[in-house]
Formats: sequence, C-alpha cells, structure tokens
Amino acid sequence: MEWEIYLKDSVQEGKIRELHLKKIPTLKTCNNWKEVKPIGWVDHEMKYSHYKGALVKLHDKIFFVTDKTIDALSPYMKFKIPQVIEVIKDE
Repeated sequence: MEWEIYLKDSVQEGKIRELHLKKIPTLKTCNNWKEVKPIGWVDHEMKYSHYKGALVKLHDKIFFVTDKTIDALSPYMKFKIPQVIEVIKDE
C-alpha cells in the first residue's frame, strides 16, 4: 500500500495534516499491546467524524486508537502519551 509510505512519517513536529489523519487506519485489536508506542493525543472534529484518541506506532506503521479502546485497556496497562498532536486543516 503506497499510503503506508506517506503515513509513516506524517506526524512532523507534533503536527499532522487533516488529509493524512483521515487515511490512518484504526487499531482495534493487537496480539501484544506492549509493542504499541504512543505518539500523541488527537482531539479533532471534522465535518462527518470526530477523532478522539491517540496516534500510535506498531511495527513501524502508524495507527489511530480510539479513546474508548484506551479506556478499556487502562486496567491492564498504562498509556503514557507524550504530547498533543495539532491537526492542520486542509483548504
């Protein structure tokens, strides 16, 4: 998938474009959640969707994890999210 190449480095200096955020797949399940590396929190509302959760890396790929998934996992592991990601709106 060619989008994976662009999305891999889509977060630059704590910012991500809205177009890239739309293309990032959602991580719903994982064999080992301890391999997931948090990048930062996202809370951004678009016209038809609301992204509220965290961007993470798993095996050198970027994913979005919803806040509900993080809440469900919180009794079993601690997510230390280092920063808040700013979403740049596309014109």
